[in-house]
Amino acid sequence: MPRGLPYASWGQRAGAFLLDCLINFGPLWLGVGVANMIGEGNTGEGLALIVSWSGVVAMIVACVVQAIREGRTGQSIGKTALGIRVVRTYDGLVPGAPLAFARRLCQFLNYPAFCLGWLWACWDQKKQTFADKITGVVVLQAAFETTTTHAPA
Repeated sequence: MPRGLPYASWGQRAGAFLLDCLINFGPLWLGVGVANMIGEGNTGEGLALIVSWSGVVAMIVACVVQAIREGRTGQSIGKTALGIRVVRTYDGLVPGAPLAFARRLCQFLNYPAFCLGWLWACWDQKKQTFADKITGVVVLQAAFETTTTHAPA
C-alpha cells in the first residue's frame, strides 16, 4: 500500500461520493427547481431560462473545482469530510488534475451492469472501482498530520 495507510472502506467512499454529488449537482438541482417555479405560468420564461442555465454553469464550475482540488490534494470536499484520499498506485502521490479529470470521466463506466463497478470495491483486494483500476489510483485513509507550533523564544 502506498504510504502504509489502510484502504478506504466502501462506506467512506460512498459517503464521500454522496456528499460530492450534493456539492457538485446541488446548484443545478436548485437552479432547475427555482426556474420551474418561476416558469409556471407564461410570465417568467426568460428569467426561468437564465436561472436554469446559471445552475448548469454553477454545476460545471463546482465539478471542475472539485476535480482540480482532488488532483492537487488527493481529496475532494467529500473525501476530506470522510477522511480519505486518492493517490496513484505506482508512487503514492496525489493524482494531479489531468488524472483526476480522467478518473471522473471513467467513473461513468462504474454504472453499467447494475453499478457493478462501484460494488467491485467491496471485494477487490485494493478496494478499487473500475475507474480506479483504469486510472491507476487507490483510495486510502487520509493521514491526519498534526503540526506543532512553537511560541517565539
